[in-house]
Order: sequence, then C-alpha cells, then structure tokens
Amino acid sequence: AFPQSSVQKENKMAKRPPKRGRDSAPAAPDPRGIRLQRVLASAGFGSRRACEEIITDGRVQIDKKVVSELGTRVDPNTQTIKVDGETLSRPRLSYYMVNKPLGVLSTNSDPDGRSRVIDLVRDRKHLFPVGRLDKESQGLILVTNDGDLAYKLTHPKFQVPKTCFLDTSAAAHAPLAVHSGRSA
Repeated sequence: AFPQSSVQKENKMAKRPPKRGRDSAPAAPDPRGIRLQRVLASAGFGSRRACEEIITDGRVQIDKKVVSELGTRVDPNTQTIKVDGETLSRPRLSYYMVNKPLGVLSTNSDPDGRSRVIDLVRDRKHLFPVGRLDKESQGLILVTNDGDLAYKLTHPKFQVPKTCFLDTSAAAHAPLAVHSGRSA
C-alpha cells in the first residue's frame, strides 16, 4: 500500500533479465522441434488451446506411441503424427495478395456474418490475413497460412517498414498523402 522508493524500484529492475536489443537476432529455432499443439493448430485442428485438449485426451500418436503430455516437441518432417488414427500431412503454404475493398473486415471470424477478406480467396482453409485494414479502408493485404512469415512481418521487433497511402480528401480521385514508417 506504500509507494515504492527508488531503491526498491532499482532492486526490482536489477533482478529482471536484460532485454534483447532491437538489433540483436531473433532466437534460433529450437533443435528439439516444434510444440505439438502448434503443429496441430497449423494443420487446422483448431486453436492451440483446442489442440492442447486433443493432446491431453490421448487422441494423438507420434511414431505409433500415444502422447498426452503438453509441451511435447516434434519434428513434423521426420516423425509420423496421427490424430484419431489419421496421419497428419504437412500443409502446403499458401500466399495471396488480396485487394481488400471497402466494407470488408480483416478478420477470420465475425459473429454478425459480415464479409471478410478471407471470403475473397477461393481456397480459404486455414488462411488468415496478415495485419489489419479498417473496415472502411481498401488496399493490398496479404492472406496466408504461413504463421512464421506473418509473425516476422507484423511483430515490431523485426521493424518491417510499411507504407500507407491515405486519401484525405472528400473526393475519391484526389491526390494522395503519403506516410512511410516502421511498425509500432
């Protein structure tokens, strides 16, 4: 209930691990493999949380052995993974550049049933938009099932530059103002 002194704050700060600088490289992939729930989610079995339930229910086999422990790591390129007896196939990565029109949402689900950017793609199985454009915005948006690419394009630590063209006039064909910057 008492305010912390500057000495107490400094002591707390000293106990924290140092943050990586913006210029340092991201961590290398874990040599032990990928978490099983992530592999299942990428294959379309649901969210990672839903996939955790599939694992704890004992519905998953890795190399003919039932696995029910969360945090299990696998190499989907060298190991055989089955869910409910069906062998998991590695999804083919897909990339679509979509010209999102006005009035379309940049989301995977909408409880009100409004039009979504993934509805504009013929094969929308396990796809999601990379980033966001407002409902009343139009323009290029990437739609993919490649979570690693989406992460690298959208997470601020990678500082991917983005350029937006804004129409600030009432007329649709007026000159455009340009803003260029880094992701926040």
